[in-house]
Amino acid sequence: MSWCYCNIAAEFKELAGLGIISANLKTNTTFTLTDEGLVMHGPTTGTLSITAYSLLPAPLECPGRAGTSFGWMQKMDCDEFGVITVYFIPNGLSQSYMEGDVTSQISMHTVATKGPYDTFEASAASGPTTPSLTLIHRDGYNLTYTGGPIQVTDRSNKDSTYVSFFGNILPVGSTLYMNNFSWTYDPPDIPRVTYSFLFKYSGQA
Repeated sequence: MSWCYCNIAAEFKELAGLGIISANLKTNTTFTLTDEGLVMHGPTTGTLSITAYSLLPAPLECPGRAGTSFGWMQKMDCDEFGVITVYFIPNGLSQSYMEGDVTSQISMHTVATKGPYDTFEASAASGPTTPSLTLIHRDGYNLTYTGGPIQVTDRSNKDSTYVSFFGNILPVGSTLYMNNFSWTYDPPDIPRVTYSFLFKYSGQA
């Protein structure tokens, strides 16, 4: 029996027509063994990350970066039958940032007590004449994104996230929790967005 499937990414049907460049899914089953030899089992949990193209509503002059991260605490409980329940609990405000020129689809509450400052990107790996880049960095919280393929809202760090087309990738009944989002633009390329999610699947729809 073969324990793998190999194909080219362009024929990965779960990504077709969605503008998704890459996807990565990692899973593991929640279980533990007690001193008495009882195997306590719970849902499948894991991570899902995707990168996709994002169209600009208007052209920008300079490169840009933006991102946010959400904290989730994982708590476990069990019943008398040895079944483990996993809870994802939001952990405070989202930490966000914006650098350079950013699309109007992104907004953020800026930290008033912390002014903007310079960040830079420089690498001579492709030769000493490779351009370096300096961007104005702003820190904040409660970043939102109204573009595609998945929006980031002021509820993304409080509730689970529903994404209809993930039904092609995840088992029916999976619950997703967004924990990272980033947006990157290097003209003249198309902007890219990257998302990462925690998820759990109890085996029931």
